[in-house]
Amino acid sequence: MKTRSDVVGVVLLLVVLLLLPLVLPVWVTGTAVYATIYAIAAVGLSLLMGLAGQVSLGHAAFFAVGAYTQGILVTRTAVPGLLSAVIAVALAMLAALLVGLPLLRLRGHYLALATLGLGIILTVVAIETPFLGATSGIFGIDKPEFGGRRYDSPVEYLWLLTPVVVLAIVGARNLVQSRVGRALGAVNDSEVAAETLGVDTFRLRLQVFVLSAGYAGVAGVFFAHWLAVVNPNAANFALSVEFLLMAVLGGLGTVWGAVVGGFAVEFLDEGLREVVPLVVPGATGEVQLIGFGIVLTLVMIFLPGGLHQLFRTLTRRWAPVPAAVEGTAAGLGDGPLLAREGRPEPGTVLLSVRGLTKHYGGVTAVDGVDLDVAAGEIVALIGPNGAGKTTCFNMVSGVVEPSAGTVEVAGTRIDGRKPHVFAAARATRTFQNLQVFGSATVLGNVMVGRHLRSRVGLLRGMLGFAARREEREIVAAAREVIDMVGLTADADRPAADLPFGRQRLMEVARALAVEPDLLLLDEPMAGLSGAERRDLARLLRRLRAGGMGIVLVEHDVEAVLALADRVAVLDDGVRIALGTPQEVRDDPAVVAAYLGVDDDDPEAERAAQALAEVTHDER
Repeated sequence: MKTRSDVVGVVLLLVVLLLLPLVLPVWVTGTAVYATIYAIAAVGLSLLMGLAGQVSLGHAAFFAVGAYTQGILVTRTAVPGLLSAVIAVALAMLAALLVGLPLLRLRGHYLALATLGLGIILTVVAIETPFLGATSGIFGIDKPEFGGRRYDSPVEYLWLLTPVVVLAIVGARNLVQSRVGRALGAVNDSEVAAETLGVDTFRLRLQVFVLSAGYAGVAGVFFAHWLAVVNPNAANFALSVEFLLMAVLGGLGTVWGAVVGGFAVEFLDEGLREVVPLVVPGATGEVQLIGFGIVLTLVMIFLPGGLHQLFRTLTRRWAPVPAAVEGTAAGLGDGPLLAREGRPEPGTVLLSVRGLTKHYGGVTAVDGVDLDVAAGEIVALIGPNGAGKTTCFNMVSGVVEPSAGTVEVAGTRIDGRKPHVFAAARATRTFQNLQVFGSATVLGNVMVGRHLRSRVGLLRGMLGFAARREEREIVAAAREVIDMVGLTADADRPAADLPFGRQRLMEVARALAVEPDLLLLDEPMAGLSGAERRDLARLLRRLRAGGMGIVLVEHDVEAVLALADRVAVLDDGVRIALGTPQEVRDDPAVVAAYLGVDDDDPEAERAAQALAEVTHDER
C-alpha cells in the first residue's frame, strides 16, 4: 500500500466493521456480513475485468467450488477447518486454471461464455448429485472456531471477516500498483504496445484469472460457514450477476470501488426485496433479478466508470491542472548513450530478414524482402505510401505473422512468434499510429518499458514490501530516460493529455527503457517541432555510438538521408534499392518510385539533384 488515501481507507473500513456493528441493528450487521463476503469475491472479479480485461459471467462457479469443498470437508471428514479452507481455495483456483489455459489464448468473449456455461454446469451437477446433497445441498456446517472462540453471531462473524477482507484489499491494491498491475493496465490500453515491451499477456491474464477465482473461493468458504448450508444456488447466474454488478458499480479495476459496490449492492438487494413485491404483487426472485439488470444498465449508460468515476470527477475539480511545458532533451552531447556491458560488438548482425512476404488474400503487401541490420548502425526503410514499410515492421516485431520468410534477432528465429518474444531478444519498436497507455502518466508509460528488466511477480507484488526496492530502481531508470528525451517537466502528467508530438517522444522513451540492442522506429519525427527533430536526430546518433542498431521508417526523406548509414527502399512491397544514402539518392528506380515518372525523365533528375543539395547542406 503506497498512498496515504489507502491508509485512510483501511482505517475507515476498520471503524465501519469493528465499531459500527456495536450500535447498529442486528439485521444491518447481518447484511454487512453478506456484503463483506461478497465484496471479497467482487474484488477478485474487479481485478479480472479491470486489469486483465476479461469478463466472467459465471464467477459464482468458483465461489460454489470453494463453498461446496469446505462444506464437504468439515462435515464428512476429519480435516481441520483451516486446512479445509486452503484446499477449497486451491480447488477453486485449479478450476480456473483448467478453464483459462485453453480459453485465454482466444480473443473476444470466449471466457465470458465459458464461465457462464461452467456456472450452469455446476448448478445442474449439484442438483443431480446425491453426494452434493442434490437440491437440499450440504447442511450442518458449524460456525468457525478460532483462537478459542466460536464466531456464531453477526457481530463476531463480521469481526472474523475483518482481517480477511483487509488483507484481500491490501494484496489487491499492492498488485494494482506493482509491476504486474502496471503491465496489465498497459495491456488494457494497448495490448500490442504492451507485448512489444515484453509483456506476456496470456501468462499475466491467466495468473489474474486464477487469482480472482481464489478470491471467490475464499468468499465461498466464509459463506458456507455463515449460512451453515451450501446448495445449488451458490453457483447460479443470479449470484454471478450480483458479483458483476458490485464490480461495475464500484468501478472496474478499483479495489476500493469493489468493496463499496459490495455493500451498495447488498443493501440494494435488501431494498429490492421490500420494494419489488409492493410494485409487482406476488413477484419472485426473477423479477428482483430484473431490478438488478436495470440498475446495471443505468450504471453502464450514465456512469461507466462506476462510483470510482464519480469520486474522481468530484476530486478532480479541486486538483490543479498542470500546464503544458515545452522542453529540450537533456545532456545534448555527442558521446555514446545507453551503452551496456555485453552488447554485441559494432558490425554484429542483430536483425536478419530473408524472403519476408505477406499476402492478404490475393494482394501481396510485402514480397520477398531481405535485410540485415548490424549493431552500431542506423538503417532507414523508406518508400512511397503503401510501399509495405509498416507491414515489414509488424512482421519483424511479431505483430503480424508472415506468409513466408524468416526473421532472426540476435541469431534466434522469431518469425510467427508473439511480440513479447521479439522484446525478450532485446528488441522493441514504436508505432506509426500512436499506442499510448492513456490510463497512466508519462512516467507510468515509461515504467512499463522496464518490464523485462524487473522480476517481481504476482505473489511478491501482492506482498508489497518485497517489491519496494525494485520499484525504486524502476522509477529511477524511467526518469533517466524521460530526461534523455526532454520530457522531464511532463513526467507526472497523464500521457493522454500530452500534445501529439510529445506523445511521440514518450513512445521513444518507453522503447528506450527496454534497453534494446535493436530499436525499430516507425515515423518517430511525425508531429515534432523543428527543435525536437534536431534533438531526436542527435539522440539517435548517440544511441548508435553506444552500439544500438536502429531501423527507421520516416517520410521525411531529407532527415533520413542525413541520418542513416544505409537506406533500403520499398516500392509495392518489393525492395528496389539498398545502399548508402548517396547510392540510393542517385538510383533511378528510387527517383521513379517517389515521383511516379520514367527513369529518364529530366524532371526526376532535377528533383534528385535538389534533394542531394539539401542533404549536403543538412550535413
